[in-house]
Amino acid sequence: MRLKQVPEDFIVEELIELPELMENGNQTYFWLTKKNWTTESAIRAISQKCNASQRRFKFAGSKDKIAVTKQLVSAFKISADVLQKIKLKDISIEIVGVGEAPISLGTLTGNRFEITIRDLNPKEITKLEGNLQKIKKNGFRNYFGEQRFGKGNTHIIGKFILQGKLEETVKAIICFAGEKENEDVKIAKAFAVQHWRNWPFILERFPKHLHLELDLLIWLAKPNNQNDFAGALRVLPKHIRKLYVHAYQSWLWNTAISKLKTVKGNLLIPGFAMKLGHDTFSKMVRKMLEKDNLTLESFRCARMPELAVPGESRQAVVKPKKLRLFPDEADDLNSGKRKLKISFELPKGCYATVLLELLFA
Repeated sequence: MRLKQVPEDFIVEELIELPELMENGNQTYFWLTKKNWTTESAIRAISQKCNASQRRFKFAGSKDKIAVTKQLVSAFKISADVLQKIKLKDISIEIVGVGEAPISLGTLTGNRFEITIRDLNPKEITKLEGNLQKIKKNGFRNYFGEQRFGKGNTHIIGKFILQGKLEETVKAIICFAGEKENEDVKIAKAFAVQHWRNWPFILERFPKHLHLELDLLIWLAKPNNQNDFAGALRVLPKHIRKLYVHAYQSWLWNTAISKLKTVKGNLLIPGFAMKLGHDTFSKMVRKMLEKDNLTLESFRCARMPELAVPGESRQAVVKPKKLRLFPDEADDLNSGKRKLKISFELPKGCYATVLLELLFA
């Protein structure tokens, strides 16, 4: 079984409530369709073409890089004419109109997926068909997908933020190398560990495509900023920093739910406005927080209050809508193997990769 052998194997389109359109407005809305770009890198490239801060662009959620994705974006005080003139490889912009409300997570209702699964043998197809019927009937556990955890340490970065350990936070962003990183990245990050706090020296050796790490290093390399880790972190867009805190919440939720024999209803995602009960799930969350010297109050993010998260409830089991399996056919990219297409809709916050993994479990 192989996923995302080519970006066209994974097609995602947002299901979103369009904001009210007006004759005039400060926000220009456009559909962003991209391939082989993360949402953040695409927005960064678009903002540079506009000579504008990327903070003026708002969207409902990050989309996969190795995929063809379509999502709604708002641009503050950037005209449709400027946006339509942008030419970037594998990015297209379709103007929707103008209004006053920026796009936010609240405007998203879900996502529509069309996914091609490749390199299949008959046994795998039989297993998939059987699991599909079970998921149609019973749904699946609503785990946060691996994308939530980035290179593998975003939840640790989030934990450091909540603990107020800002130097450790910066170090975890700059120095951590995931298993799939290129060798030049691994070498640069190992060099940063060895020469930690020698910011100009590290900056000289750092790959230019590592934008987040470079932004932190550029700030710290300025003469009066050598120890200003809070200032360095605030160079990063707030939604990026908040993703780290969300990743820690997600790690707690995934770990706790994985230990339950049965799940139903809604379970809380920890935050400062939540209350832990005496049920097994709550006890496990409380125990993990205590191990990290944290409480629910810690989610107010005392050192960076703009990242505070109140918490919320999350559906423990979800049933995909419009779940359809297409007939298998010869795989044009893998000789002697089969491929098939599956399409479905999921509510916001649910991960298609989790569903796909369970189809072959």
